[in-house]
Amino acid sequence: MRKEGCGLRYMKGCVALLMTGKEPERFLNLCAANRIDLWDLIHTEDGYRMKVSVRDYFRLGPLCRKTHSRVRILEKRGLPFLLQRCLKRKAFFLGFAIAAVLLYILSLFIWNIHVEGNYANSTWSVLEYLEETGVSHGILKSRVDCTAIAEGIREEFPNVTWVSARIQGTRLILEIRENTDGYREEKTPSGDSWDLVATADGVVASIFTRSGVPCVRAGDICQAGDILVSGAVPVNNDNGETVRYEYVQADADIVVETERYYYDEFSMTHMVRTYSGETEVHPFLQIFQWRFTLGGDEQESCDYLVKEQKVRLTENFILPFSYGTVETLPYTESREQYSEEEAERLAGERLGLFCDRLEKTGVEISKNNVTIDLTESSCISRGSLTVREAAYKQAPCALEEEIPSGKEESEE
Repeated sequence: MRKEGCGLRYMKGCVALLMTGKEPERFLNLCAANRIDLWDLIHTEDGYRMKVSVRDYFRLGPLCRKTHSRVRILEKRGLPFLLQRCLKRKAFFLGFAIAAVLLYILSLFIWNIHVEGNYANSTWSVLEYLEETGVSHGILKSRVDCTAIAEGIREEFPNVTWVSARIQGTRLILEIRENTDGYREEKTPSGDSWDLVATADGVVASIFTRSGVPCVRAGDICQAGDILVSGAVPVNNDNGETVRYEYVQADADIVVETERYYYDEFSMTHMVRTYSGETEVHPFLQIFQWRFTLGGDEQESCDYLVKEQKVRLTENFILPFSYGTVETLPYTESREQYSEEEAERLAGERLGLFCDRLEKTGVEISKNNVTIDLTESSCISRGSLTVREAAYKQAPCALEEEIPSGKEESEE
């Protein structure tokens, strides 16, 4: 008899039979002679149990008549019978077909934008820029131009030195390399040449000119709008007389010492909150801009600590749904008066914050002339700060008067 694997028998289908009759040996011999494959043959009190393929089952009729035997189907197994049962469930096949179509349609879109290698520029700033250019989660892959995206990111973020954009499956992967020294390209005014002019009144502390003609020296007094370095470079003849001007892009490091006036005032009385320590926590569900809180109502004289968790489809694809908890923190308010020491300390802290903000912009504070005055109702800080800063900007070059050509010829 032929021997077939279990997998092949399952694909073709098989039936389990019970054979009864007076000549079982003759029946089995005829099956062997006609090359009918039987397996799992077992003799029982009822007869012989066996398994046969679907194709061979239909060949057993003549053999049963010759041997006066009967076969009864006990069980049907295999893929043909499974498909036959499934054909009766049309909704299953319809759902399977719809799911396959939806899966194919969804594979045509970008569902995850992955950004890696960025440190100075946050992922959300990159995603916001992409959204401004029309690239967002859910966009068709055919509308994504990876080359244009890479060029746009390099132009939008000056500290990005290299960008790779590629599509992998339903993901848009951006690999970014940034300049670690913090260099950013400075924008210059339009035109081929410019001057450097002062932006504030003060005294020139130092000047180092790389190109152009310096118009001031260290220690000179300047006013806002004065030209510090001119982009008009005179060209002299052998007699030292100016015959024409060459216009360049003025470039220099200039430090100007200026005065920054400071004024700050706050009340000597202030409100103090005292929390009772009795808190309540309530869960909430937010869909778009609507929030549904389970239990608890808004109360007066309470702070609310909200812990929110957004629902993400992918790492950067946030759905318009969120959930979390709202913790209610009740408090009582009372009005108190600052002591002189507390008021002076607070005024000093506010002045220190102002100075920190100046220093972050590259301003050096050389002298502090701020005084603090206390009254019954307020604390006033007033005075000036002597600072050193790059108080200049680029401006279109001022054109010098042209020297008549006739004068040059007469002099020669």
